[in-house]
Amino acid sequence: MSWMNMLYRTYENNMSEAGKAVENGKMLSLVAHMLANAQIEITINEAGDFISARVVDKGERQTIIPVTESSAGRSVGIAPHPLCDTLSYIAKDYRDYAESEKEIKKAEDKFNAYFKQLKDWVESEYSHPKIKAVYAYADKGHTIYDLVSSGIVELDDNGKFLKKKIQGNIYEKCLVRYRVTSSDYSENSDAVWEDATLFDSFIKYYLSHLKGSKDTCYVTGSEETVCVNHPKGIVSANYGAKLISANDNSGFTFRGRFDKSHEACTVSYEATQKAHNALTWLAANQGITFGSQNKRTYICWNPDGKQVPNLANPYVCDDVPVEGDTEPEFKRNLYKAFMGYENAIDNCDDIVIIALDAATTGRLSVTYYNELKASDFFDRLKNWADTCKWYMPLFTPEKKPYSKIQTPRTMRIVEYAFGSEQGGLIKVRDEIMKEQSQRILHCMLDQQPVPRDIVQALVLKASNPLAYSYWNRQRVLAYASALIYKYHNDKGEKFTMVLDEKNTNRSYLFGRLLAMAEAFEASVLDDGRETNAIRLWNAFSNHPMQTWRIIEEQLIPYMEKHNSSQRIYFKKQVDKILGLFTKEDFSNNMNKALDDIYLFGYHHQRMAIYSKKTTDDNKNEEE
Repeated sequence: MSWMNMLYRTYENNMSEAGKAVENGKMLSLVAHMLANAQIEITINEAGDFISARVVDKGERQTIIPVTESSAGRSVGIAPHPLCDTLSYIAKDYRDYAESEKEIKKAEDKFNAYFKQLKDWVESEYSHPKIKAVYAYADKGHTIYDLVSSGIVELDDNGKFLKKKIQGNIYEKCLVRYRVTSSDYSENSDAVWEDATLFDSFIKYYLSHLKGSKDTCYVTGSEETVCVNHPKGIVSANYGAKLISANDNSGFTFRGRFDKSHEACTVSYEATQKAHNALTWLAANQGITFGSQNKRTYICWNPDGKQVPNLANPYVCDDVPVEGDTEPEFKRNLYKAFMGYENAIDNCDDIVIIALDAATTGRLSVTYYNELKASDFFDRLKNWADTCKWYMPLFTPEKKPYSKIQTPRTMRIVEYAFGSEQGGLIKVRDEIMKEQSQRILHCMLDQQPVPRDIVQALVLKASNPLAYSYWNRQRVLAYASALIYKYHNDKGEKFTMVLDEKNTNRSYLFGRLLAMAEAFEASVLDDGRETNAIRLWNAFSNHPMQTWRIIEEQLIPYMEKHNSSQRIYFKKQVDKILGLFTKEDFSNNMNKALDDIYLFGYHHQRMAIYSKKTTDDNKNEEE
């Protein structure tokens, strides 16, 4: 129950924020309360007389409402919320506008349950003036009539509900919230969802009337009333899924290990409320998702509420990415960026990472969980960035291309390794995105070697450039190089990020030759055609010597389009590279497939060529 303990602790440490509205975020809910989206707002006076009604604007729908253990996790059956609920619960006259006998009977049962529960609160020692007003209004039984008169609910010619919706919800499912006006209230305190005294009233009432068996809570360690029906709605993408659930008594839930659910674990009502409220709050405000439809949510937080990096892209601080023109500059910028976080948090503070995914529509699972001390957490993030980096193709605001050393984003690694280009965008299936992103985060946070299959997938993609448009091709190459750099670094093999003219690795040298041929031909092409080097790239990576001879022959027509100095320079560079192959290379099979290092050779040589070209162009401009 470590994750529950951490969430409980998080709620306790941030309790002062509970019930307070958050701009552009989700508030931390109170015990025995939850956040819901209201579609209808009804205003009444203290006597329970109707004043007005309106449809709630989409930007202000978020409403904190009192809930019971049963209503917070309801899926089927009748379980009314104590105050604000859907029309089929709070409207006594809903039955008069329903069509079938079944709907009428269900509406009667729902209202009776709601009204009885509300009456118990009104008659308790923890009653409140606003609750009495809502009770009086509900008892009058003309809620639907008032909404029809206000033009919010529409009826057909037979006086029955039209099949219409309010903000995507059928009438039956529309949540209603209340305002209670009085001369005793200040301007903004008439809203029941903003009244702290009402919140406190219900919490005291509900906890004093809480029924159920008592047992030792696995979270707090004290004997308290055990919760049976735990909250749902933790992750908005999987609203109905629960983390803790045991409602199947037909022999399928426990698989023979336990006879009763409490034998597996017991969590008190107050502990589960605080833990789930904290998790819902964190998921909404700090959670990141991988996947477009079928999503997995990752949350990284400090239980004391201190700021931590966003796992989606931890190497962006104040909206500025960590980058550099050289390795030393990149490293300085990296450590400088993390200094802000490290100065605000103690080395021994906890950092918690959890991943949530819905195994089914009703079950939410923890797919990853880790607790790290802040010093270890930041060291691991910096280590990943310092060993997984490359020159990334970027654009200025004026759309001019340039490159900087950056650490690739986790989501982009998965897209380029396992996706395909569709309409200029790289897309990958949600199932692949979820599983592979977690593998990469596991490497990042647990300092595990990067999986070879991910590296190989990127190498294969980069070796097939014709499958991509020009800039996606450059990005695939850059991401592949970053992961190759990381993979070999983890094995203790050190590579530079600039051209190494003394490197005699066979694959590295062939990569340099490919870059020379590609640049030489591209410099005279002006009709958008692909170079022979690009078209034969895949064949070159599998049969380099055989393919190189073909590329050399196809370069002959382009020789005439260059001046003599350019031809001499190209031949000298090619001869210089060929001269670095060893006798062992020639005695072995020179035509065997290249390993991933050839992409380093290609990228290094290409950068050197275009760097020289930029220098020459600048000199010409000065002259």
